Amino acid sequence: MPDIWKRLWYDKAEVEADTVSQVWDTSDSDTPSIATPSLAPAAAPKNIGIFSATAMGVSLMMGSGIFSTPASILGLVGTPSMALILWGLGAVISFGGATAFIELGLMYRRNGGTMRFLAHAFPKPKLMLAYLFSWVMIVCIRPGAIAANGPVIGKYWLYAAGITDSSGWQARAVGFGCITFVTALNIVSAKWSLRLINLLTVVKIVVILVIVITGIIAAAGGIHVAHNDNWSRGFAGTKGDAHAYASALTKVFWAYDGFTNLVYSLGELRRPERNLPWSIGGAVVIVGVLYIMANAAFFIVVPIDVAINSEEILAAEFTFRVFGRSVGQIALPVMIGFSVFGAICAQTYGVSRLLDSANEVGFIPYGRRLCGNHRRLGTPVNSLAAIYALTLLYLLAPPPGKVFDLLVDFVQWSTWLFYGLAAAGAIVLRYTKPHHPLRTFKSFHPLNIMFIAFCVYITVFPFVPPSDGVSDTPYPFYLSPLLGLIATLLGLVPWYFRMAWWPQKTGINLMAWIEDEDAEDTREEVDAERHQQEQMADSGERGSEDSSGKGEQVETATSDGQAKVEPVIVNQ
Repeated sequence: MPDIWKRLWYDKAEVEADTVSQVWDTSDSDTPSIATPSLAPAAAPKNIGIFSATAMGVSLMMGSGIFSTPASILGLVGTPSMALILWGLGAVISFGGATAFIELGLMYRRNGGTMRFLAHAFPKPKLMLAYLFSWVMIVCIRPGAIAANGPVIGKYWLYAAGITDSSGWQARAVGFGCITFVTALNIVSAKWSLRLINLLTVVKIVVILVIVITGIIAAAGGIHVAHNDNWSRGFAGTKGDAHAYASALTKVFWAYDGFTNLVYSLGELRRPERNLPWSIGGAVVIVGVLYIMANAAFFIVVPIDVAINSEEILAAEFTFRVFGRSVGQIALPVMIGFSVFGAICAQTYGVSRLLDSANEVGFIPYGRRLCGNHRRLGTPVNSLAAIYALTLLYLLAPPPGKVFDLLVDFVQWSTWLFYGLAAAGAIVLRYTKPHHPLRTFKSFHPLNIMFIAFCVYITVFPFVPPSDGVSDTPYPFYLSPLLGLIATLLGLVPWYFRMAWWPQKTGINLMAWIEDEDAEDTREEVDAERHQQEQMADSGERGSEDSSGKGEQVETATSDGQAKVEPVIVNQ
């Protein structure tokens, strides 16, 4: 029966490679016959250039955040001026984090991203931080983010259909349909999933540009809109609640989350020493500028009280006031919904890469069976089904009404906890491995420290009660961060059994890949330097031969008494 199962779900070559390279990962009963699992069975093709690398960051960052969070951020801080400062601050802080990820990505140029960074920076105890990140990303962050985006699509599409009361199960039903469709498409065809992602990426960029350009024209008086005092009031009415600012920054960073998307595919990036800094840094700069201008456009057109009450459909309210019903209330909200739909597509597609990387280093027992591709479809059916089930749990379990805010805060708590730890790892590795052969870029530590400080802020202050002691949500103010903390700590259970108890029982070394990767990086760098020296030596020998040949010709040609002068000219 096991052989029949393998023939049905896996290619023959994959089964053979799996059996040979990772006995603990495929046999019916794990055995300690192999001390270390193999690293990568095959090198990933280098098919990502600088344009595609930049697009990977831009497309994921421009998901639902810019459309769904500006209204709630405004309500938390009180004034558009302060909200705009937070959006600018988010860009600066994200850029500081991006520089740390650039340095780490150039040091460890393999798929896996933050998982590998944490493993190399903090290998003790037994890769705990790397394992917990992998656990929470697969079990909590990705499914929770997909579930948070689903109702946003529903709200925009229901708004376009004329249904204004869309805060409950109607929006969730639309989200359920979208998530189901995306999962089914990813199961059936990887090619068509990528085509849909590319198409929807173009849609979301067009939508943002339309909003930005429209806001500029409205500010210049080219489009008539009702006058409001959003900007003339300045900072009057700005709130000073630390808990509110922590929640607002969480939502700002939700919108900027995605600049790390490329690091999970570093093994496929061409010329990383050039393309990685420009693509990640460029993505943050492009998105930061567009976010600030889009928020300015929102508040130029929509009065502050209407903006706060619009919640996740502020962009739809903006387009309705500028373009009227036919375009503003129907066309653009539909396009915005498709833009968020694209974020779900990208998130769902990327989950399989995360699972494969965790399987590659041995974090997942029997990983080939659980995460391998379907033989005929060529897609990770089991992984997608597991993520789909978790996503539905996050989508349907929270109470109606404020599900989006709950899920955003829930998944963001763990996300930025580990992002901050990864940035701290860049500083640690600067001292523990000061001469790493592949560190061709050095991040600016003050920016890294500012990024880490804000990561600490948005992971600590959500536990601080509001100044008035009253929560504006139907659930306790501490529920979202507490759920994030619990989800992260629950990973200690599988970590202990996989990384401590299992190696002790079987003799399998699940940490040897750390030293193997460092040795491989050093060996590749030494080989590259040796190759360069050999090329220089060959070039020098050819130059000497050419010079020697010319000298002999001159000496022969001038053998009538001029030979005494020519050797000096040849030597020059």
